[in-house]
Amino acid sequence: MFDVFTEEIEILVKDGIANLYWYKGDLHKAWLRSGVISSVKDEIVRLRGDDDQELSKRRQMDALYEQLRSGEYNRRLEVSRNFVRILIEQRTFTPQNEKHRIEVAERCALKLREILRQQQKDQEYRDSIRVSAEKASRETYDSKLGELREKFTEAHELPPQKKGYALEKLFTELMRISGLPVEESFKIEGEQFDGAIKYDGHYYLVELKWTTAKTEPKEIGHFFYKVGGELQARGLFIAMNGFSDGAISTLPKGRELKVMLLDGNHFANVIYGHYKFQELLEHAI
Repeated sequence: MFDVFTEEIEILVKDGIANLYWYKGDLHKAWLRSGVISSVKDEIVRLRGDDDQELSKRRQMDALYEQLRSGEYNRRLEVSRNFVRILIEQRTFTPQNEKHRIEVAERCALKLREILRQQQKDQEYRDSIRVSAEKASRETYDSKLGELREKFTEAHELPPQKKGYALEKLFTELMRISGLPVEESFKIEGEQFDGAIKYDGHYYLVELKWTTAKTEPKEIGHFFYKVGGELQARGLFIAMNGFSDGAISTLPKGRELKVMLLDGNHFANVIYGHYKFQELLEHAI
């Protein structure tokens, strides 16, 4: 059904409804069925023209729309949609009097059906474009993720001292194809960070570790200290080989925890497409 009513559609509705009914009483019943408030109907019925005669059905339709425009838009939309529905669902157009111009209502109904079909066709086309764009986006992500997967596999064969640099590059590229704003490694007042991302309005300073040994509590504590020195920042610590025993128990007590600890399983699950990085963040948060 129409979401946007043009001037053409409004005129077709007015002409169609005004000529569909021969008796004004039937017209007014159709108004009420379509959502027109009874007090509005009564007010329009009382209106008189320059000749002090009751307004014609067509002029009553004009008066009705003047009333509808002064009220809520959703009410006008609902009433208009119901009028259109009456016209396009009408199957027999039989005049009730020799002066009854029922053919006008029939032409309006045919034109409205044509406009509706065209709008539906246009909407289907827009939907197909959107679906194609989304599919292309998914295919781009999947193909890029496949390339990252190969690099990730190759990185496992690198010497320990080179794995950290490889992880930084992998992480940056993963953020880019995930659509997350990302900064590569940088320094703030002498403190080195492996990168930063922005997610859901928050900045996350990033620490990446790919060492043979598990990450010790003192390294986590130092990162907590660095993150704590930055206004409204959060931290994301990814240790590919996990954390040593006691790492969690040594986290600061009685303070807001602003750092998330992730390991190689989390990172690998994203690389291998089990979930997206945004989903991992939501779960971790």
